[in-house]
Amino acid sequence: MMLYVHKVLTRLKVGRFYLVLLLAIFLPCFSYAHVTEPNALVVANSKAWKPFSYLTEDGEPAGILIDYWKAYSEKNHVRVEFLLLDWDESLRAVEEGKAHIHAGLIYSKPRDEYLEFGAVIMPIDTQLYLATELVGSNVQEALRGNSDTKIGVVKGGYEEYFITNKYPDIEVNTYENNELLLKAAARQEIKMFIADEQVVNFHSATSNVIFSFVPVMHLYSRDLRIAASESSPISIGALSRQFENIPHSEKDRIINRWTNIQRVYPMYLLPLAIVLFSAAAMFHIFSLRKTVRQKTKELTLANKKLLELTLTDPLTKLQNRRHFIDQLSRYSAGGCNLTLMIFDIDDFKSVNDRFGHICGDEVILSVANTAKKKMPAEVSLARIGGEEFAIISSRLTEASARQLAEELCIAIAANAVMIDDHVVKVSVSLGCAFYPEFDSPLSLADADALMYQAKSAGKNCAVFQCVRRDNVAPLLRKAQ
Repeated sequence: MMLYVHKVLTRLKVGRFYLVLLLAIFLPCFSYAHVTEPNALVVANSKAWKPFSYLTEDGEPAGILIDYWKAYSEKNHVRVEFLLLDWDESLRAVEEGKAHIHAGLIYSKPRDEYLEFGAVIMPIDTQLYLATELVGSNVQEALRGNSDTKIGVVKGGYEEYFITNKYPDIEVNTYENNELLLKAAARQEIKMFIADEQVVNFHSATSNVIFSFVPVMHLYSRDLRIAASESSPISIGALSRQFENIPHSEKDRIINRWTNIQRVYPMYLLPLAIVLFSAAAMFHIFSLRKTVRQKTKELTLANKKLLELTLTDPLTKLQNRRHFIDQLSRYSAGGCNLTLMIFDIDDFKSVNDRFGHICGDEVILSVANTAKKKMPAEVSLARIGGEEFAIISSRLTEASARQLAEELCIAIAANAVMIDDHVVKVSVSLGCAFYPEFDSPLSLADADALMYQAKSAGKNCAVFQCVRRDNVAPLLRKAQ
């Protein structure tokens, strides 16, 4: 065979010889490119962000976001590979094209410059945690930089962006990931840090280390969203639509798996129990203390879940009046730049009288869903009464607050509701009070008065007022 090839080659012209030589050089390269399986979707996130995304002791990816993407892979028949790094490195991996998608992160303006955001995965809440020895101290003074207390955050995380913009004068210590941040807190290297509530709860429930920090201030609630580089060939819109193939039951199963934490024992407990079995008295004391500590953790988690139920409206799944009033109390400590809105469904009683209360609930749900779609990430929406809703935010400007109020009325009026083959037009009357500065606790009275002024003006409109404490009384007289 080799002799035959040699005879053929000797008869070829010089040009053909070089053609064969070039094929011999480049053919292995084409073969290598084929085995890299370019159809695999590389998904990046943090390697130490329990319970959302982390590497196990065996180096395997695990967490809520990992399970979400595994479910996405199964339902859409797409092979997914995970690239788990420190948080800041995971962002650079997506920006530089080392990964196609970021598994889940919060939207921010700096990130929006190089990322395109897609489907919402789940909401998260973030708290300011303070060492128990400092409970009772003036947290606001520390945040303004008027003390020696430093605050710990994850480098490149949304927490760092939030604190440096909201409180630019406080000194910040950054850590590469959440695990290093929590270890530094456990060693008392820092007395104050910012972290996601779910992260700290998971750490407290699964760690044997006594964690002497308590949440003292709710900073924000945001949605985790998938994201891709703006230069990525991956269509973030198409990928977001593919996420709808994951059933809600599967999403609930994933969440419940990670939030309903049962007893978590250290690996050395079984051999330790065997050793102590011969000493019945010592074993009994150890077991009793362990049980009490674990039951306390379980009770804390159960109480937290019960508290969430008491703060949520069962029909719309929005915040309820109690939660909203608590938020208003916390925001009142800020002293400036607060937006309060109240809106009420026009002629709602006639809907109930004509179609019944079940259809009335459908109208309330329709208004709630339309309002949720219009809400920016920095705005909180609540149902505070039968057909009455409220909005609060400390992140809007006077102009953006006015614009949101007007756009909300327009959006709700444009979204008619079908009831028993009848098209029911729905509108709201909205009052919006913007407080550039204030020096005393606020209430809903100003926004409520403006809402009734909107009803007097013919309904289906928004009445806006920039409220200063020296013009509150004239405003209320005008509204009446």
